[in-house]
Amino acid sequence: MKYSINYIKTLPDIFADAYLRGPDRKLYNYKEDGEWKSFTYCQVLETFERLGFGLRALGCKEKDRIGILSENRPEWGMTDWACAHFNMVSVPIYQTSIPAQIKYIINHSGCKVVIVSNKEQALKIIPMKSVLKSLEYLVVMNNERFDDNWILGFDELLEKGDIEKQSSDISMRQIADKIAPEELWSIIYTSGTSGVPKGVMISHFNIAANIQQTQEHVGIQHDKRWLSFLPLSHSFERVGSLFSLWIGAEIYYAESIAKITENLKEVKPHYMSTVPRLLDKIYAVVLDQVVTGPPAKQKIFYWAERIGQEAVEKYLAYNKPVRGPLAVKYALAKKLVFGKISSVFGGEMINCISGGAPLSATVGSFFTAAGIRVLEGYGLTEMSPITHSNNNEHIKFGTVGRALPDVETKIMDDGEILLRGPNRMLGYYKDTHETEEAIDRDGWFHTGDVGYMDEDGFLKITDRKKDLIVTSGGKNIAPAAAERAVTASKYIEQAVVIGDRRKYLVVILVPFLETIQKWGKRQDPPLNFMSYEDMAASKEVEKLIKEELEINQQGLARYEQIKYFFIAPQPFTIEGGELTASMKVRRNKIMEQYADEIEAMYKD
Repeated sequence: MKYSINYIKTLPDIFADAYLRGPDRKLYNYKEDGEWKSFTYCQVLETFERLGFGLRALGCKEKDRIGILSENRPEWGMTDWACAHFNMVSVPIYQTSIPAQIKYIINHSGCKVVIVSNKEQALKIIPMKSVLKSLEYLVVMNNERFDDNWILGFDELLEKGDIEKQSSDISMRQIADKIAPEELWSIIYTSGTSGVPKGVMISHFNIAANIQQTQEHVGIQHDKRWLSFLPLSHSFERVGSLFSLWIGAEIYYAESIAKITENLKEVKPHYMSTVPRLLDKIYAVVLDQVVTGPPAKQKIFYWAERIGQEAVEKYLAYNKPVRGPLAVKYALAKKLVFGKISSVFGGEMINCISGGAPLSATVGSFFTAAGIRVLEGYGLTEMSPITHSNNNEHIKFGTVGRALPDVETKIMDDGEILLRGPNRMLGYYKDTHETEEAIDRDGWFHTGDVGYMDEDGFLKITDRKKDLIVTSGGKNIAPAAAERAVTASKYIEQAVVIGDRRKYLVVILVPFLETIQKWGKRQDPPLNFMSYEDMAASKEVEKLIKEELEINQQGLARYEQIKYFFIAPQPFTIEGGELTASMKVRRNKIMEQYADEIEAMYKD
């Protein structure tokens, strides 16, 4: 197939291209002992070369699989680049994974070495050593000591690399130059909302193409600061890290989710990949502060929000300056309201790139009015992962944007979205049957997502094909629409709508603890919820949620509306099995877990 882009075709060539812009620029930044420290492009190159030769010293060869189990940090990225340059296959593992999940991935992929961040992660693996048949070495990034000979510190591995390099008859560049574009770069295990995870095989060309497709379509500015907080083990954040490196970014690794607000103010990033959940939480906090403020403050806020919405619809969504009488009002709205919102993100944010879940049009528009242009996109691990995105030339909230260059999109009669392009995976590792189910003879990947293209070529995702609800009355309902209506409330964080082959819809939901705690303190007499469990059991909270549902469902058809709800006694968590490692809800798990409560809501 003839492509519209003259692609760089392997990861080593992507890095070499980035390196040409200057080896002494800062690349990876991390906080240690309260101080931000850096690795330059040159230092990163030197380190991952030592690391790659260190892996060869341990007996690793080309095509061997290397696991990475760590929080976001420079060593994660350097391990990834070492594998790419030495033609080894990286296997990322979520840092939140439990031992059973880790065991499956190591055994299924055949990892020879796993590189972990610290003792906590190492202790997930060490007790299982006898059943991990392929595993020969464990490497600990922070150099914590263990008595076992098969466990090394990161520095020890680098020292082995120095010795190996001196005696080697081949250089890293020679190894990298032999890598063919179609060779396997990484096996990424999808967390899966049901069943065991599948190992998605991504080639060098798949990922290199997606990096370049993204820049061609979105047009991100070079040499800017990026804040990284989503797990690098997730394909969305990982491609963002590789992409931003290629265009000369400084990447700052957030200390943790808990410190994201603090890190935003310190780093003052220009760009950040995010998920709607973070934006939803910030928006909910803003609304709560408005509600608790004096009437005059509320009036100013809602006026500014209306002006901002008008400015977005007429000008900002097309990256045009606001003009005419509206410009005067918008300037005042920025001074009184939106400037304060921008400061939460550090004051210099250009774009938040949102993915992984649907973004509320209201939330996206609000932050864009505040000067933080939110670009919602779409993709799947199997597509390396980005296939569609809004860009600064035209943002259309409620859609995931237009297709990236060389990505073909086809909508089937049943609404399923099919995709094809240079970024489509090679297939599923050790699973020919699943590969043939997912990729048809014409090369189309069947996403399992349902949607449509609007008149401007923007893709709208309506739901997962397998999640579509058909009521006993024959009505076809996309639960995502009802779930968005439920979670439009600032008091509700998550919702799972149920109703397939039933008379009506019900929902299992998780309230926002922090927001409801603040609401409780404003009541007369005050309600003090010390824990999630206290809140979930409260009759007053039940009444509040009922009122919120009545308000937020007014735009839905009657058959799409929720009749009854149940507040989950505990929040959905990865550890509890209700969420995947990428924070997606496991619908079947929740329906099974609350089967009795669901049946009780259908006693009518």
